[in-house]
Amino acid sequence: MKDEKKLLFKVGELASLVGISVRTLQLYDQKNLLNSKYNKSHKRVYDRNDLLKLQQILFLKSLGFSLKEIDDIILKQTNGDDLEKVFTAQRKILLNQIQNLNKIVETLDIVISETNVGQKVSMERIVTILKLMNQENPYSFIVQYFDDDQLITINNSLLQNPEIQSEEKELFSQLGSLYHQGYDPAGIRGQELAKRWWDLVCEFTSGDKEMMKTLFSIGTDSAKWPENTKDMQKSIESFLEIALYIYLQNNDILIKDGTVQ
Repeated sequence: MKDEKKLLFKVGELASLVGISVRTLQLYDQKNLLNSKYNKSHKRVYDRNDLLKLQQILFLKSLGFSLKEIDDIILKQTNGDDLEKVFTAQRKILLNQIQNLNKIVETLDIVISETNVGQKVSMERIVTILKLMNQENPYSFIVQYFDDDQLITINNSLLQNPEIQSEEKELFSQLGSLYHQGYDPAGIRGQELAKRWWDLVCEFTSGDKEMMKTLFSIGTDSAKWPENTKDMQKSIESFLEIALYIYLQNNDILIKDGTVQ
């Protein structure tokens, strides 16, 4: 049995093996992405490591990476002999692609559902959806709960305010961490989170009672949230709702029908 590391492929053989043209291999050679070697007969050949490198190039190219991106960013960070590292990195890229595509599909489903009931999709709604998709925001489904005037407020107060966006992401991350680590919602960490959460809600709504009411209605409708929010839904129902209830009671803040009394 031949030693795989010493196995050599001529240009035509490698092209036929992986299903690409000789011209494509020549292009990769010219771009210094995949340089051939010369055998004793002075013919261009490729070895096992070149085959693995070609697999990476074709994979990344199928995901939309340019040849320059593949050369400058990806290939120079990997070792052709380290198969586990190569395929693990590719798997991570694919999972990220799948997650992003699922988010886009769910957002488009919202738009489709609104057009199906004969409603004209407003410019404010389209702009908000596009911004949320651009930010890869997992909560883009919430646009269906707000009217057009409220979406204008969201655009102005949230999507154009990096500080609020950063605070929001940090709070969701902390919520997930406290929930999964089994912290007590009534404890110090739980009540600190509840205070920061309530402060963010007040800043976000700016005293708008209807906006506040809509936010509470989103929380009570969590059973209808998309599949990719299930983990977040559990942490909200089992931790945040309890922590907030205790915090509001301790601070004599009364909520009735989604509004502060």
